[in-house]
Amino acid sequence: MLIGHYFVLLPLRILFFNSSFTMRYITNCVLIAFFICSQFVVAQRGMGALSVKDGVVLRCDNAAIPSDGVIELTRTVTAIDRRAFADCVRLRRVVLSGTVTRLGEQAFAGCTALRAVEALPNSVVEIGRGAFAQCAALEKIALPNSVESIGDEAFRGCAALEKVTLPEGLRQLGAAAFKDCAKMSEVSYEGAGFAVVPQEAFYGCKSLRKMVLPAGVKRIKHSAFALCEALREVQLPEGLESVGDDAFEGCKSLLTVALPDTVVFLGASAFHGCSSLVAAQLPHGLQHLQNDTFMDCVSLRQVVIPDTVEKINMQAFRGCVSLREVQFPLALTELLYGAFNGCKALEEVALPEEVKFMGAYAFAGCESLKRVELPRSVVEVPSRLFYNCTALEEVKLSKYTRSLGVQVFYGCTALKELKLPATVEKIGLGAFEKSGLEELHCKATVPPAVSKSFGYRGKVVVPHREMAAYKEATAWKECVFED
Repeated sequence: MLIGHYFVLLPLRILFFNSSFTMRYITNCVLIAFFICSQFVVAQRGMGALSVKDGVVLRCDNAAIPSDGVIELTRTVTAIDRRAFADCVRLRRVVLSGTVTRLGEQAFAGCTALRAVEALPNSVVEIGRGAFAQCAALEKIALPNSVESIGDEAFRGCAALEKVTLPEGLRQLGAAAFKDCAKMSEVSYEGAGFAVVPQEAFYGCKSLRKMVLPAGVKRIKHSAFALCEALREVQLPEGLESVGDDAFEGCKSLLTVALPDTVVFLGASAFHGCSSLVAAQLPHGLQHLQNDTFMDCVSLRQVVIPDTVEKINMQAFRGCVSLREVQFPLALTELLYGAFNGCKALEEVALPEEVKFMGAYAFAGCESLKRVELPRSVVEVPSRLFYNCTALEEVKLSKYTRSLGVQVFYGCTALKELKLPATVEKIGLGAFEKSGLEELHCKATVPPAVSKSFGYRGKVVVPHREMAAYKEATAWKECVFED
């Protein structure tokens, strides 16, 4: 149309009286027209496969996608609707226009041959839930700084995606956003301002080697980096307040971790199975170590637990076979079930006097533990507390001890002598079974009650006046007595 108008306005004398100029002009116009038409065609590549209404791509016909698998959107497209390209397995490359603002939920989900998303414009604000989920061939995508929100599972299962830069404008990162991106080795930030690393955000990113979280992050939610098997280093920002359950579970290459003092919550199994972890710096202000926090950290050699910790929960350090030294906090009051079970290298335990409760198996299987003194408030020694502590030579019980639990000293082959205070009222089944006990001192004036047998028949030293009572008491009568 523009070309036609141009000809109408051209002075007739030029057309008819300057033939050479006229020919050159006509030639140029033809070339311009061809260029305009070709650009129009290019801009329309693959558009015939799309259903578009009011600038929104509603649906793509997989069968109508060009043979090269390329679709280039026109500038009239402003949004990609929910599941618009979902399961378009012929799609290999898509070029977006400069006016797109939103990629809807599962917009490209299941496009298993999609390798590249190009020219993602600086107008994009939102990448919806599952937008590129299971795009297994997607190798790269450049996220513009305009992106404010990345939805849940947006890139889940993008197994070929190797790196991503989270944009400066990002304020919200969705749960499992990059879950199972197995080849992702690098995540960087352009001043991203999101405050929460959501649950499972980078779960199963097996090639991720290093993670430096931006300064604004306050919370790391559960399983955020779980099973990042190649992760060797993580830098946590000052101001971080909480690390959720299983946050770094199974990060078997992680060497060290330093939690800033601003952290007040460390979740259960947070570092469970971090088999290369040799040192952990815990924050001052932490009050509880949750269940399984460092369970099976087989390389962990030393840990200083801050004096603010009041409770060490179940199996917090179970299976830490290299742990040689533990500095227990002064505020500690509870040490629960199996807290140090299987810590084979632990040689000495110095428990603070504030400890009031200890759970079963707390030090079971600590094969190098030689001596221990129980706090005065621990009056009920739990079942199997020192089960199979084969090197245990010396135990000092509280002078207020009332009971010994089932198999409490089972398999303690190095324990030759034990003194029971006068307050002992009950001894559990098999308390001394398969131990090395050769001499037992019991000051109780009334023989402690025993269920069937406490697993010992050797020398017993008891008060002279009570010897007759001991000789008649169940399980005691088979022992050899001295006063």
